[in-house]
Amino acid sequence: MKFLYVSNVSKAKQYAGILKKVAGQTEGVAQLGWEAHYTCVDGSSVLLCSADGSKLQRKDFPSGLRWHEQQQSIARCISEFAADGRYDAVYIKGFLANPYALQTAASAKNVNPACRVIFEIATYPYWGEYKRFLHVDLQKKDRRSMAGHLLEIWQHATTVPHMKQYVDALAVFGAPISRLWGIPAITIDNGVAVGKIAPKQVSSSDGTIRLLGVAGTSVAHGYSRVLEGLAQYKKEKAPQDPEVCFEIVGANETIEAMKARAESLSLGSSSAFLGYKNAKELSVLYNQCDAAVSSLGVYQIGLTWLSPLKSREYCAAGIPFLYAYEDTLPKDVAFAMKIPNDSSPVNIAAVVRFVERCRQNPDISRQERQYAADHFDWKIIMEKVLRFAGAADKS
Repeated sequence: MKFLYVSNVSKAKQYAGILKKVAGQTEGVAQLGWEAHYTCVDGSSVLLCSADGSKLQRKDFPSGLRWHEQQQSIARCISEFAADGRYDAVYIKGFLANPYALQTAASAKNVNPACRVIFEIATYPYWGEYKRFLHVDLQKKDRRSMAGHLLEIWQHATTVPHMKQYVDALAVFGAPISRLWGIPAITIDNGVAVGKIAPKQVSSSDGTIRLLGVAGTSVAHGYSRVLEGLAQYKKEKAPQDPEVCFEIVGANETIEAMKARAESLSLGSSSAFLGYKNAKELSVLYNQCDAAVSSLGVYQIGLTWLSPLKSREYCAAGIPFLYAYEDTLPKDVAFAMKIPNDSSPVNIAAVVRFVERCRQNPDISRQERQYAADHFDWKIIMEKVLRFAGAADKS
């Protein structure tokens, strides 16, 4: 049986993490016995790739197009792949409903009416994100960006009534929901290919507690809360209390803002900005650090539930972590510390106690990694999605 993961994610370096997720989901389906492919964009071409990332086909479109013209060209190429492949299941990566997804779904159904089409909603509820987008556009007086976001909202409003004609199921990241747009929905976790992430190795400590944050492009990381908590901890710590250092990976405008904040708080060596790191370099950092920091700022985008990809990677690596949102994680797991989903500074003294408890459990990394293998591996998650959409019995 044949599976197609539809994405228009670019192969450019800054989108490597997103494309890694696309490939991971596709490989998870391949592990279930399907012939699985995915699409991505490389310059002015759309690629059809196998689950292992090797290129199968390429379709070119004109360069220099305006945004909506480019989206139309990409959708046309992907729709041709969907029609030519006569797939049994098509999974479309999305956010809001849009005519390009609808075009691909229709193409897949037209050549194979039995094809099960699944549309992914990356964040639910989604309007909090768009309110923030528009707020930022207003602040920056970016008319072009605002026009683009308003166009996406208009496309969503005009496309939603037609989605149920071609889409069999929704795969939703975020708040639990069973039906949306008149379509059955399943809420799923973000996942990882656990076997491709090296397990954390126990390393000797010099007494300093090292926290690691891997920042994406969203303000939802909320890492300024850690910086503010560190400033408070430094003022109040007793001589015998351990030093704490927060090491931040990433290279974008949110990082520059955090650098300025760290300087204004006079954190000195208590914070370090490491720039961009690849997967191998991150693995080394996981070994060196005591705990990682997941998203702490989802209150800024009006969300309560979240399933961040980075927290799943932390879990697979076996590094304990902090988080500030509702998740499918049991509240009593020893390897994760939940903090309030608000703007308050992180209680670093409480984090120190959490890390010290983790250090006293030599088996904690293995337990955490096993939890990831049982719950967050893409093979397990995608099997649930296919079964929900009525496609699992085809494999």
